[in-house]
Amino acid sequence: MRAATASAAALLVAAAGMAAAAFAGGEARERAAPPATPRAARPAPDGLAVWVRQGCGSCHAFGPANAKGILGPDLALGLHGMPAASIRESIVAPGAAAAAGYDAGMMPADYARRIPPADLERLVAFLRAGAGG
Repeated sequence: MRAATASAAALLVAAAGMAAAAFAGGEARERAAPPATPRAARPAPDGLAVWVRQGCGSCHAFGPANAKGILGPDLALGLHGMPAASIRESIVAPGAAAAAGYDAGMMPADYARRIPPADLERLVAFLRAGAGG
C-alpha cells in the first residue's frame, strides 16, 4: 500500500511540474515574434495562442511555437504534408491512430470538449502551416 501511495504522489508531482512548465513558458512564447518563414507558410499567431492555452508544448516539440517537449512526437515532422482533416482528427480523437513509436492513449482524449470549434480551427491552421502543410 505504501508503494502505491508513493507512486501516486510521484505522478502528481510530475504532472504539476509539467503543467507549471507549460504555463511558465507559454507567456514568453505568446510575446515572441513568429519565426521568419515565407508569407504563405507563416503560422497564424492566433493558433499559437491556442497552442499555448492548451499546453501543447509541454509534450510536443514544434519549432514555430519554440516548443521542445519530449513526451510526444515532433509535430513539424509528424504533420508535414498532412491535410487539415487528419490534423484535426489527431487532436480530437488521438486514440484513433498513434504516431510511430508512441502508444495510443498518451494524449488526453478530451480536446474535442475542451477546445471550442473556432479555436480548434485556428490550432489546426497553425500546425498545418508550421509543418509545411
